[in-house]
Amino acid sequence: MTLPGAAAYPRLFSPLALGRLRLPNRFSVPGLTTNYATPDGFVTDALCDYLAARARGGFGLIVTENLGVHPGGRVMPRMAMIDDDRYVPGLARLAAAVKREGGVVVGQLSHAGRQTKSRITGRPLVAPSAIPCPINRETPRALAVDEIHALEQAFVAAAVRLAAAGFDGVEIHGAHGYLVGEFLSRYANRREDGFGGPLDNRLRFLLDIVDGIQRACGRDFPLLVRLSAREFVPDGLDLPEAIAIARRLRDRGVHALSVSVGVYESFNKLSMVSGEPEGQWLPLAAAIRAATGLPTIGVGRVKRARVAEDALARGDIDLAAFGRASIADPDLPRKVRDGEEARGLWCFGCNTCLGRSARPETVCPVNPAVGREAAFAPVAARRPVRLAIRGSSFSALTAAWVAARRGHRVTLHEPGPVLGGLQGLRARVPGQAEVAETIAALAARATEAGVRLLRDEPRPGEHDVLWAVRRPAARAGDVTSYDVLASPGDFAGAGRAVVLGDDLASADAALLLADAGVAVELRSPARDIAVDAHPGFREVARRGLGRRSATIVTGASGAPAGTAAAGPALVVAGGDPRFADGDASAREAPELSLDVDDYLGDAYEPGRLTATVYEAAARAAALDGPARATPER
Repeated sequence: MTLPGAAAYPRLFSPLALGRLRLPNRFSVPGLTTNYATPDGFVTDALCDYLAARARGGFGLIVTENLGVHPGGRVMPRMAMIDDDRYVPGLARLAAAVKREGGVVVGQLSHAGRQTKSRITGRPLVAPSAIPCPINRETPRALAVDEIHALEQAFVAAAVRLAAAGFDGVEIHGAHGYLVGEFLSRYANRREDGFGGPLDNRLRFLLDIVDGIQRACGRDFPLLVRLSAREFVPDGLDLPEAIAIARRLRDRGVHALSVSVGVYESFNKLSMVSGEPEGQWLPLAAAIRAATGLPTIGVGRVKRARVAEDALARGDIDLAAFGRASIADPDLPRKVRDGEEARGLWCFGCNTCLGRSARPETVCPVNPAVGREAAFAPVAARRPVRLAIRGSSFSALTAAWVAARRGHRVTLHEPGPVLGGLQGLRARVPGQAEVAETIAALAARATEAGVRLLRDEPRPGEHDVLWAVRRPAARAGDVTSYDVLASPGDFAGAGRAVVLGDDLASADAALLLADAGVAVELRSPARDIAVDAHPGFREVARRGLGRRSATIVTGASGAPAGTAAAGPALVVAGGDPRFADGDASAREAPELSLDVDDYLGDAYEPGRLTATVYEAAARAAALDGPARATPER
């Protein structure tokens, strides 16, 4: 019997051979940093559970995060290492966990080169040339030739260890400006010996590693290489040179390429945020595939089966890397296969998982179970209660879901017109409509767990516990960015507007006004706009404002001089929302005459939003009713 997803997406659910590997489908999890290992580099249960969950969810190929081949190449405080035999048992446990769930596991071999910090490595940085990374700004020491050969052997020895641990193959991380990519690119490699200058010399380090792995593990041992097809920096790799590199790798017997983009200085090109197109870099993979005939993995914020299926149908790629989408929903392939794609928990490109601004490890406001898959299984409440939640923020929808899974009777009340709290407002901003899709998915997850979603106010006597979402408070008389976001039509008639603020909400309010035809000046007191958010959102906001002829002034203080002379202007106060505390909390919801037992948070900026989700999930996981009195004898 053909399953619904296989009928709708026949190429995505077709098998694929990579060397001796036989993949069941074209869904892939690319290497994604998690920080789930121990500080000394050992595999943890969290890392095993995380990857096993994605294999169980139907991803055919799983590539681990970057595994360190040398202590000097550590790139994060809790990086899984493979530079010593003592790490093999833990990695064998990881490989077995993935395989038990039907997955194929490939280990990614990496050395950070100059793109790390000595406080992480515990030793001076090394690189092809003594040129600092513009982001980390720490000058590395140029490697001597004998040191280069020693690092080549470190990659080879790491591959041998992974083969011994039961991995199905290895991927050499030659992308994103790490050591292998540094050798390939004139951007970081200014050597004048046999490892620098012409492309043949810059390729030597990578090709020596490839040859060494093949001699040690056999030419049929699956070997993949990840490349940045464009680096978007002066003297960086571009597509013609990437094609030349790919052809040499094909001739050397590499089994597949994973085609990405960027280095640290241009990382926003890789870590695209909401408002940017899905599959943006798939054409680069297509060009390399067409030029080499090698099986190619395509990346670029792929989250929908249709985007992947269309790319496969065009012959652009052979595998689709669902990176952040696999964090938000580890069961996505299974849901698509079974005709339940509508139940997908959609990544909305907030990039909190990459920036890790809320916690030191990978976190997700859509899927707070990530990295805690085993521990997140619901524990039945000892004393179920009737829980009412007033408001529908991400935190409220998550708390309702967690509490209902535990057996509480949960009603979620949203009397207002917008579902999703502050993120519901954000969904109205041009280019951010996908946020509404995620809100709908969170609401559906809650209702599936038994939550009753009501568009009214909670009433006395219908609950035992009442939680409410805090809302931004403003000074009386102010028009704030949240007012604009909540009711853009009320301000669309303004001829001119001055928006004062350096946060994401201010930038988005300015964009909404400009989209309505208002002449907007966004004045930020900081050196940039949207400074509280991931840098990618600043770029998206700047592009959107520029297309609508809005003016941006940074380093500004207050409204511009001469505003009155230029005619009346709507002045919008932005800035970080302040929440009322203590006795003032009643002012947040004057129509709510009931006693609130606790408040849940909400936030516009994704990092703080994620913190509110995790706090709400923990609160719901600990909720129990009062202990029953012991009857007198």
